[in-house]
Amino acid sequence: MVLGIASACGGQLRAREPAPGEDYLGEIRIEGNHAIEDSALEPALALHETLRDGAAIDPYLLTADAERIRAAYLKRGFFEAKVATRVEHRGAHVQIVVFTVTEGRRAVTRVEIAGLPPELPLPRARALVALRDDAPFDYDAYDAAKQPLAALVENAGYAHARVDSRVVADPATATATVRYEVTPGVRCTFGTIRIAGELQESLAAAVRARLRFASGDRYSVSALEASQAEIYDLGRFSTVQIRPEHVDGAAAPGTTSDDAVIDVTVELALANRHELHAGGGFGVELALYEARVRGGGSLVPASLPLATLAIDARVAATNPHIFDQSQLEPRLRGLVSLQYLDLLWPRLRGEVEAGADYQTIEAYTWTGEHVRLGLGSPLGARWLQLRVGWVLEHVTFSNRKLSTMIRELGLDGPQLRGAYQASLVADLRDNAIEPHRGAYVDLRITKGTRLAGGDLSYLQLTPELRGYVSLGGIVIAARARAGAIFGDVPVTERYFSGGTTGNRGFSERQLAPSANDCAGADSTFAIGGAGLIETGVELRRQLGTVKAIPIGANIFLDGGDVQCTPQNLDVRQLNWAVGAGGWAKLAGDLKIRLDLGYRLNSTKLYSFSSDPHLLGNIAFHLGVGEVY
Repeated sequence: MVLGIASACGGQLRAREPAPGEDYLGEIRIEGNHAIEDSALEPALALHETLRDGAAIDPYLLTADAERIRAAYLKRGFFEAKVATRVEHRGAHVQIVVFTVTEGRRAVTRVEIAGLPPELPLPRARALVALRDDAPFDYDAYDAAKQPLAALVENAGYAHARVDSRVVADPATATATVRYEVTPGVRCTFGTIRIAGELQESLAAAVRARLRFASGDRYSVSALEASQAEIYDLGRFSTVQIRPEHVDGAAAPGTTSDDAVIDVTVELALANRHELHAGGGFGVELALYEARVRGGGSLVPASLPLATLAIDARVAATNPHIFDQSQLEPRLRGLVSLQYLDLLWPRLRGEVEAGADYQTIEAYTWTGEHVRLGLGSPLGARWLQLRVGWVLEHVTFSNRKLSTMIRELGLDGPQLRGAYQASLVADLRDNAIEPHRGAYVDLRITKGTRLAGGDLSYLQLTPELRGYVSLGGIVIAARARAGAIFGDVPVTERYFSGGTTGNRGFSERQLAPSANDCAGADSTFAIGGAGLIETGVELRRQLGTVKAIPIGANIFLDGGDVQCTPQNLDVRQLNWAVGAGGWAKLAGDLKIRLDLGYRLNSTKLYSFSSDPHLLGNIAFHLGVGEVY
């Protein structure tokens, strides 16, 4: 809203006011343009600076701008386009520039591709050219096909390939013949592979294991790029350069059999082995205030370059000011972990974690310690990851805000949870931080059993599916997530929804059943449930920039429910919320979001609140990054 008001009220400010009696440019108009809108032509005109400066028309700039407009039409295939100029006057000294466009006919396209090596079928190369035969010509589409065609030929083994292109315009027949001429040179293989610098043998072996090519393999740019990405994923190098030697596309016509073997040098720069991090924040909700601090660090031992030792500490203090309570409720968590890459074979990660918690939440306080062991590895492709593990957790409860049904809720004594865990993740998104296309699938299974060292026997399933489509600058994102716990229900594993990553019609953790709902206890404190459904769809679009800061907006529809048991879930009875938000990207890719959710069929903001006037059915959320 603030940005909109500022845009509506703002005008174009002159750098200076014209002197009395001095001519100055007051307006720029474009006439006769139908195929290209004013908004696509005017920003490129140099006379805009003259307009801003309050200066008189420069004849040279006038001529140059006419050519700029004509060039824009030529790029769209209007080879007969003409641009005339005239200067009108308003009053004694105000100049008005008028560009009159005569568009003419738009040329249609003919595409020719010649010189492909025999291994590459013409339809495969033709599919890389977005221009269709007999479709209107567009220079940008023609130009965009050059690099994909070159990459296609290079990936077929022709390291010295060159792609020349040109457009033959025939205004008489309104035809643009697009011709791509491929000069492949000799077909190549990888030769000697050298890792520059001195690395410990274990680290050098990890680098070699991530190379997607070997000496004697057919040359491929894709293999070089995939290898670079995998070596970066090790997290041990600040820069990774994989440099093929003696590759020069300009020399393709003169290449000989001596150029058929491509040696490769892998150049690496070690990253810092130490890291410290710290942060903090303060939050306000209708039911509470909360302050948080966090700190930690990691160390890669010099003698064990594939190991990472990390610590993390988090402290929060909460004041539930909506009730007659004034004491602070602390939340503490400490974690120590050790991760080892390539544990038994390449890409197998092993991890050991130990931690302690002191958490004060809605209905009780719990104190616990846990230890976790895990293994993770890709299943062939990098986008498919399997993780398995074991966890043992001991929890005790105190400061219960309940007086009845404590045993039924599992709060009457210590809880020892031993469980085996597994997750299968398929990540097919084009960008993990800000996806525009693709899909993400996550299936998590936890089996609690006495064989794992605990006292509880249960099965927990939490599948999630996300999908992304980009259409005309709008990203359509959708997700569906479910959760179910069968058997004994661990208190610390109960589901909650609401907040910036859940159903945005509710505040954090406030879409959840109460102790009264699940056990008939004399309390409306949220206790969480054993069944969860979350779903939603969101439309995201960048609107522009403000002082080089990208800004955008989103609209969303969120649905969800949490019930005491999975059997009580009903997809026909979800809590729905509609909303909108705005975002800005700060410091590169740091996206800050502000969302407003409006509940459509549930008007209780807090399940334990008796005040019906707490902002009705609206919830606000400030978040970082995408919701999903």
